Amino acid sequence: MATAPAEPEVPRGTGVQEFVPVGSLEGCKTKSGDIATYILREGMGIAGRADGSFGAVWLVDLKGGDAQIAFAGFDSDARQVARARAISSTRDAGLRIFSSGDEWAVTWFDAEGLAYARPRWETNPPVGIQRVGAIGREVSDHVALAPAPGGALVAAAPFGPDRHRLGVFQFAPVDPAQPQLKAVGVTRSAKMPRWPAVAADASGGYLVAWQDEEDGSIRASRFDAAGREGNAHLVAKRQGGDRPAGAAQETPDRDQRLGLVATGSAGALLLWSEGATLIARALDAEAQPRGAPWVVGKGKWRALAPSGDGALVAWVGHDGKVEGQTLLVKLAADGAPSARGIRVSDGVFPVKDSPSVALAGERVGVAWTEPMSTGVSTKRAVLRVIERTCIP
Repeated sequence: MATAPAEPEVPRGTGVQEFVPVGSLEGCKTKSGDIATYILREGMGIAGRADGSFGAVWLVDLKGGDAQIAFAGFDSDARQVARARAISSTRDAGLRIFSSGDEWAVTWFDAEGLAYARPRWETNPPVGIQRVGAIGREVSDHVALAPAPGGALVAAAPFGPDRHRLGVFQFAPVDPAQPQLKAVGVTRSAKMPRWPAVAADASGGYLVAWQDEEDGSIRASRFDAAGREGNAHLVAKRQGGDRPAGAAQETPDRDQRLGLVATGSAGALLLWSEGATLIARALDAEAQPRGAPWVVGKGKWRALAPSGDGALVAWVGHDGKVEGQTLLVKLAADGAPSARGIRVSDGVFPVKDSPSVALAGERVGVAWTEPMSTGVSTKRAVLRVIERTCIP
């Protein structure tokens, strides 16, 4: 049974108002490089490893509506160290990359459903493609993915004949002797869960959050290591308050996507948008809200990465001087944003797609796309790397 939060839901603060240009940060070893150029498609992401390296994926447009999935590697100074190569092809959005132990894991959807590969720096042998038969293409908009313990991945996806539950699955193990797909558990109290988010916690369990399509609320629960689900907790009511019985469902001005990252032993941070306002709320180890939400800032296309007991969030917004810039802010364990943020992009061209953020050792990488020049449709994907300690 769902439980109400102990704290009021009114978000605290007004969000970050001041953003320092990344070029003005002294002693931060800021480095930049192009991931790719002449990009036409949307779909790009980065992941980081403890050794300071980054992996990147993007889509290369092909004739007939297909796109190649491209992969390359970069060092802590944003220099390419692994030659770009094609992994597979797709027509769908949803391209992702994860750091998976000492390896990379790339996921996407094709005509057969969820697929994944483990590319390496070396070009040989060719990358093998694996598929998760339990997660089809028809639910691709409502599938959440995240790293899992031991280098595997975890997915939360609609489950059951009516899709009124979420199934949690572990897949893509590093050890080939392990099963390629393992069912963790199924939500008990979710009514019409959509647009979920999932994260593995420090205790071997999984935190899951979703939007309830029936009442417009955001809820969260936790599965323990044995697959047992706890209570589903109310994190945020439907925007605008509760709907009277029998009233028509209005279209909420809430971004469908949720962001969720585990924060050490403290629980997790959940991020979502109410219109152009980014909201963060801390969850405890049982996925129950811990304190009121916080306003993070204004903008769109947010990306979230864990960072110790807090998180890093990147989005596209106004830095106080120009619109459409990639902004970076640190969140504390309770969801409170830092007093100042960083404008990571240069302030010349508007950012065209959702940014990506990743931690690699003590270096933070942020990637985004922007026009290659004024008046052209092709884009370049930029990787900018800074010291983690330089984020205010």
